[in-house]
Formats: sequence, structure tokens, C-alpha cells
Amino acid sequence: MSMNKRERVMAAIRGEPVDRVPVSFWLHNFASEHSAQALTDATVRLYRNYDWDFLKPQSRASCFGEMWGTTIVPSTEQTVMSMVREYALKDARALGSLEPADAAQGALAEQLDAYLAIRAQIGPEVPIVATIFAPLMVAPFMLAGGREAVLKLMREDPAALERGLAAIGQTLAQHTRRCIAAGIDGIFYATTLATRELMSVAECRRFQRPFDLPIIEAASGAPVNIMHVCGDNTLFDEFIDYPVSVFSWATTPGNPSLTEVRDRTGRAVLGGLPGKPQIGAMKAEALVERARQSIAATGGRHHLLGPDCSINPGTPEVLMRAVGTAIKTGRH
Repeated sequence: MSMNKRERVMAAIRGEPVDRVPVSFWLHNFASEHSAQALTDATVRLYRNYDWDFLKPQSRASCFGEMWGTTIVPSTEQTVMSMVREYALKDARALGSLEPADAAQGALAEQLDAYLAIRAQIGPEVPIVATIFAPLMVAPFMLAGGREAVLKLMREDPAALERGLAAIGQTLAQHTRRCIAAGIDGIFYATTLATRELMSVAECRRFQRPFDLPIIEAASGAPVNIMHVCGDNTLFDEFIDYPVSVFSWATTPGNPSLTEVRDRTGRAVLGGLPGKPQIGAMKAEALVERARQSIAATGGRHHLLGPDCSINPGTPEVLMRAVGTAIKTGRH
């Protein structure tokens, strides 16, 4: 049995037999994220170098906040994140008066331009997913106080936070619809605040779910919609019924295993390899062994092999190449 990349990824998502488990990595190059052309060039270069089965172009994290006025000083170094020049909002309460932005303009339009340019260069065989941050993850990029300021507002003026999240959510839903209408294969929908350390179950249900679901539903019908819950000790049970085709998270303390989520949901899981910073210190042999163990645990069904989260910028080429070579040659 031989499959092309799209056939392999779709079969894995459906839980059908595959010729091998599909594999991909994603990592930032902070010096190549500041225009559609630079992001396109960096993504296509990685794809051609490593021949991954699906692509998650690494948009700059600030692009969502830029829709409301956050500005950055672009980095010129691959491994050094860009600095914020000015935040969109002076204080957290200003989130309460936020208005939806036009996703057909500005930084989000630039991201879609990059996705389409990538598609034009690599062709239709390779699934591409658009990164979308949850509104609760976007809000900190607008404030000097970041995450702490948003969590403080959550407890002191929850209605103001809800109004801001609604405006962000409407914008991201529009962006998602534009991506799917343009032929992008789905979304990689990420949240970083849904951990037991940062919020309660009740807060997750109030400030995550009502603003997540309209965005995910905007991608309904797309074949590769991925829910990524980032961090240790996540409130993973709060996402288990989200209407996505793939779940992604770190198999770290307090989180379920790949097989637990696969068996519980009947849906595909993405993972099996460590993300940053752990992967940067690993040897190739140890990383290949992690891949082998992951595939053995799932039996290679409903499984896409990838990192727990993005990997270190500047990850040694030997690491990324070793996993792909082992998988493709059956030496895992």
C-alpha cells in the first residue's frame, strides 16, 4: 500500500490503515515572519528540506493583537522573538470597549496571503492548517501586563473581558471562514490559559468555551481541524467534546496519554514527540525511540506524529531529519 500525503493524513484522521504514520514538525524562524513572502519562503524551504506530510505555517504570535494596534520591532535573528514596540491597549479594562476588526485587512489578511502562496508552491497534495489563537490567548498580546492583566480582569470585571473576547472571536471567526473558503484544509486552534494553575473549571467554561466554539464552527466541514491545549495540568476534559477531528496537547504531568484521548473520543491524536525546550537537548536516537514508542502505543491508528508544541527555533537538522527518515524507511 502506497499513499500520497493527503491520502495518508486523511486515512490517519479516520483511523484507517496507513502505509506509515504521517509526520510533521513546526517551529518559528523569528527573522522570517514579518511578511507573507518571508513566511512563505521559510515554510516552503522547511517542507522541501524535510518532506513533511502536512504543514502548520508558524505565523508570528503577535499577528492577532496587531489587528487592534499592537506594533512590533521585527527580529533579525532566527532564534530571538520580536519585541513589542507598542501595545494596542493601555489597560485591561479597555478590552470591554473593543470592536471587531476586519479580517480581510492587516495582519490576518497577510497570513492568508502566505497560506495561499505556500499552496501555490507545494501543490494540493499537502494539507495546510491555519494557526488560530483562542480569544483568551489573543487578549494578552494587546496589553503590557499580558496574561496576568487578563486574569486579573477576569476576576475583577468579567463582563468587560467577555465583551472583548466577543469582539476578538468575531474577527477570528471571519478570518477562519476566509481561510476555509480559500481552500485551506483546517485550523490549528490553540489555547495556553486552560490549565489548573491559571483558571478554574467554571472560568474555563465561561471564558473559553463560548468564544471558542463559534470559531471552530466557522471551520466546520474542513477535514483537518486540530484542537491544541497547551501546558501541563490542563483542563483537558473541558475540550473533549469540541467538534474537531484531531486533538493535540503535551503528554506531560497532569495530562492524558495519546491512547486515552484516542480511545475516549474515537478521534485522531497529534503528538508523540516533545516540544520546546526539551527537544533541543535530545539526541537523534532518543527522539526516534520516542517516535517508535508512540506508534507502538497507538498501533499507528488515529495517530499523526508530531511535537507536543512548537519546537525550538534552530532545532538541529539532524533531529528533524532522523525522525522522518526512520518513519519513512520503517526503521522505527
